[in-house]
Amino acid sequence: MKPNPFFISTLFLLSVLFISNGYAQEYIHYTTFAGDSHWGKTISLSPDGKILASSGDREKNVLLWNTEAGVHLRTLTGFKSGVISSSFSPDGRTLAGGDWSGTVLLFDTATGKLKKEVTHFLMGTAYSLSFSQDGRTLLVGTDGPILQFNAITVRYMKWLFGHTGAVTCMSFSPNGAMLASASHDETIRLWDMESGEHLRTLTTDESALNLSFSPDGRILASAGGTIGIHLWDVGLGVLLRRISIQEVAFQSVAFSPDGRILAGGATNGNIYLLDAESGTLKQILPGHTSLVDSVSFSSNGNILASESLDKTIRLWRVTIPQPTADQVYNNAIRAVVWVVNGGRYEGSGVLLDKRYRLVVTNAHVTGTQNTIDVYFPAPDEEDELIKNRNFYLTNSGVLKRLGYYTKGQVVAKNEESDLAIIKLNRLPETAREIDWNLTTPPESTGDLVYILGNPSGQDLWRWTLGEFLSDSGDYFHIQSDVFGGNSGGPVINKQGILIGIVARSDKHMNALAIPMRDVIQLLSQSGLRRSDTP
Repeated sequence: MKPNPFFISTLFLLSVLFISNGYAQEYIHYTTFAGDSHWGKTISLSPDGKILASSGDREKNVLLWNTEAGVHLRTLTGFKSGVISSSFSPDGRTLAGGDWSGTVLLFDTATGKLKKEVTHFLMGTAYSLSFSQDGRTLLVGTDGPILQFNAITVRYMKWLFGHTGAVTCMSFSPNGAMLASASHDETIRLWDMESGEHLRTLTTDESALNLSFSPDGRILASAGGTIGIHLWDVGLGVLLRRISIQEVAFQSVAFSPDGRILAGGATNGNIYLLDAESGTLKQILPGHTSLVDSVSFSSNGNILASESLDKTIRLWRVTIPQPTADQVYNNAIRAVVWVVNGGRYEGSGVLLDKRYRLVVTNAHVTGTQNTIDVYFPAPDEEDELIKNRNFYLTNSGVLKRLGYYTKGQVVAKNEESDLAIIKLNRLPETAREIDWNLTTPPESTGDLVYILGNPSGQDLWRWTLGEFLSDSGDYFHIQSDVFGGNSGGPVINKQGILIGIVARSDKHMNALAIPMRDVIQLLSQSGLRRSDTP
């Protein structure tokens, strides 16, 4: 269909063809441990996610498991009655366990040896345990009061009085300045940890059994066997909202370390992964056959552990589904630009940073020009990208108003590495920066790669496939035909990550690509600010 330049305005106003950056991640079940859970919250993950501690309130011990191999490491013994709570220190070197009698034992996780025993001060059952962020303080939730003591010397520090029922769970804010505690008295109390002062009380009308702070410490999530997960503004002490999914009753809750996901363990045995901002359901993890009373993320978010009254503990590992070729193209093409150098030469480029409008291309594409014409792909009335290069050249007026055509200034150049950075005057709303990072693993010979660009004499926004051959240091060698006009275009691996910039073909008709390490070096040497730097 013939492109209609005036219809582009309508599409722009309707915000068409929004393509998000990145690929969804999923959690996949990979192992199950047998447990003895009768009363919940008896699992704990070490900060690095490599060790899981489990216990059952009928057993007088704690089991340590290797989460990567799925094998039992050692058994921690010495408790006087069934173990009901456990907590790792922030460095993962110490595990605290509490039992029904009020005994709290501290163990060396590497050796399994008992380090300290805490005198219980007639405090009753140790329902919940929590280390401070610096690992120097351990709190014990009992039948009302909370005991605070020095985790190094195990000397008593103070009591926090206020709850009138069993303190079922506690959670420190990320900066360690605030403690949240929940109780069977149907309240959540917030405490200033420096002074021990009670700050405010949140009335829940339920016995909250799980608490979790958001990474920024501003929101507290609670769950306790009722419909939905409650989100509280801890600064104001008010309920922000309740996230509900199909009238599911949630027993446990945890924020992911990046704050984007809420994991909710439900009474029906499922785990629901929810978008923490919108409440949208992202994934359901089935498998447990009874109430899920505990969920816990590793500090890097790669592992999710869950415990159920079905007496099993299940471990879930995050994966990134392999994108299809079309997904790679659709995710990346809004970052690709057509670079026209004064009408004499043309090439390709790729948007590295949307906030600062930085595009990278080849130095030989910009030549001696300091001001460059840059075009972004524009959609037609059927949301298809317009690929006719003559359309862009003859409709620059309307394209300029919408941002699909703009000017850019060369702000950094390295002739030796054949790279140039262009700062654009503006961007279209549909522009998306490319997926790239500093830790992309090296490619292996034979790995599939995608080359996007604008070959001369052909339609714009094309792609071709290739195979990674080798890394010679100066260039990546790729078996693939590229054409004039592809120079400066992105080379993308099979995960959809930018690994290099097309430079030229070699004498064997294989493509040469400039590694991303050279692009990063040019950005650094030029002092150009990027959105991923403070």
